[in-house]
Amino acid sequence: MYKFLVALCIFSIISFQYQINIEATDKYIPAEQIESPDELMGKEQPEKEKSELAIMMQDIDESYKAVEAMSGYYKYKKKQWKIILEAGENIAKITKKVRIKYAKPDDWTYEEQMKLMEVEAKKMAEIAKNTDKEGSLEDQQWQVRRLRQTCAKCHKHLDIHIYPNLYKKEHTEKPPAP
Repeated sequence: MYKFLVALCIFSIISFQYQINIEATDKYIPAEQIESPDELMGKEQPEKEKSELAIMMQDIDESYKAVEAMSGYYKYKKKQWKIILEAGENIAKITKKVRIKYAKPDDWTYEEQMKLMEVEAKKMAEIAKNTDKEGSLEDQQWQVRRLRQTCAKCHKHLDIHIYPNLYKKEHTEKPPAP
């Protein structure tokens, strides 16, 4: 009897420690991305004032990251499907606002990518509403990739680097040609 209790106690400790380690890995910040010691202490740096468009895009990004974090799962729970549904609806709603308020009729590529992003977000929400259908998980994962492609094409077109610290260009002067 004691052996069983000791084994159960050891198993509980190991699983608790494993859970703590898993949670800790989510909080890891690479040293290259730490700007100051205050970040390690949890003190946030004061943010620069952002434009309304930047705030809207940040909201889209947060919704996208919520679904992207789950895109590798092999099975979704009801809670996760709800997150996907809300994210898809949120992305579609904000994209529509951006398309209306910040339209660029002279930039065909921008307009086309924004329309496509709204369509793909609506498809994502529709898939999340029909979770009982066969293949809904795979369709959802496909939609996350479609959103990623759409965002990447538009950002590349507009020459916007989401993570500029990853794309630092070193300026090298070439000697003038003879």
